[in-house]
Amino acid sequence: MTRPAPRRGRGVHWWTSVALIVLGLLILLAIAIQSFSGQLLMESRYWPQLLQSMSKEHAQLVREGRQDLLPREGLMRSWYVVGEQGRADVPAHLVDQPPGGYTSESSILGDTLSTGPEDGETYHALVVDLPPGRLITQISIEPLEQQQNRYARYSALWVFCFAGVIAGLIAWLHANLVRPVRDLAARMQSIDPSDSLARLPTDYRREEIQIIAQASNAHLERVARFIERERSLLDQASHEFRTPIAVIAGAIDVLKQQPLPATSAPAMLRIENAVADLSETMVALLYLAREAPAAGAPLEITALHDLLPRLLQDHEHLLGSKAAFLQLGALEPTFIAAPEAMVRIAASNLLRNAIENTESGKVEVALQDGVLSITDSGRGFDPVEAARRYRDILRQSAPIRGQGLGLFLIGRICDRFGWALTLDSSERGTRAALDMSPSRIDIG
Repeated sequence: MTRPAPRRGRGVHWWTSVALIVLGLLILLAIAIQSFSGQLLMESRYWPQLLQSMSKEHAQLVREGRQDLLPREGLMRSWYVVGEQGRADVPAHLVDQPPGGYTSESSILGDTLSTGPEDGETYHALVVDLPPGRLITQISIEPLEQQQNRYARYSALWVFCFAGVIAGLIAWLHANLVRPVRDLAARMQSIDPSDSLARLPTDYRREEIQIIAQASNAHLERVARFIERERSLLDQASHEFRTPIAVIAGAIDVLKQQPLPATSAPAMLRIENAVADLSETMVALLYLAREAPAAGAPLEITALHDLLPRLLQDHEHLLGSKAAFLQLGALEPTFIAAPEAMVRIAASNLLRNAIENTESGKVEVALQDGVLSITDSGRGFDPVEAARRYRDILRQSAPIRGQGLGLFLIGRICDRFGWALTLDSSERGTRAALDMSPSRIDIG
């Protein structure tokens, strides 16, 4: 069962931006609360209480007949109206009001009546009955209102400035953190694996990015040294293997010219086939160990329809005494851009498996639309289990112990050239289809 892909987490830039935005919203909330508190101050119950206290003092002056001492200028003013007497000095918005509290503010508290002044002045007022007339007392809060409005404008300006600072910080983080990291990642992805000297630039302005680039270069250096050691080992192993293989092949040629007993012929044939298989396997391993050729490199072309008849001839000896035979089906002329050795190894392994699983009947080889199909009349197998084993082999970087190199080599070759192998089995036999159409080319 495959494990689900890990969920991609958020980046530092995203979390930092969110933190800055949340901080800005909290500051905006604090400013809004402050403005609301200022508005409550304009409507505070302090003003009615102050008016009531001042109204009592002024009422005492009126009772003592000293209404001429009532303040008529300044923030606190008071008028005593008896009929038509004194009406001319009273503001028009208060002169005809019945007893009660009044204000120019739209009250949130809801305990006073709102009435707008004609001159736009902000005030709180109290009208009380004082027979034979009425006492009107007013407190002007215009200076406080103007100061509140001035502070509100400062707060709005602060909000815009702070929003600009947050936007600037986010843009700065993007330019100095996100963009260099993405540039570094793009440069790492663009590095050609075949270029062992390729390195990342370390001239970034930010020290953190320089540290990452330097650490990446150090890792690339270690990987390059490791690959160089592996290539050197492969070259040495290739040389060491080729020498004994060539010696054995030469010895077989010499022995063929000697008068040997007829009973030694099968053994000689097995030795010769084993040497040929070992040579092919060594060639395949060395080829697959190298990087894929760069785009534009000269292509190795294989005429697949010409190769398959030779393969059948080379594998006829595997039938031995079985009541089976090899048969060529329809062979469509097909040219593929792949080395003949790789094609031979992939097709030979499939053909060899078909022969090993067929005791009687036939093994048919056909080629159509770039798909090589090998069908046998053997005992068949569980296709689900075979597909699972083939999938597991493709995931391995080395062959699984006890299963040989056959499917492993086919899997690696398919992975290199983009081919696909499908297996279909039934009671009447097995069909292996190797789709090599991605490498198919047209030759006029």
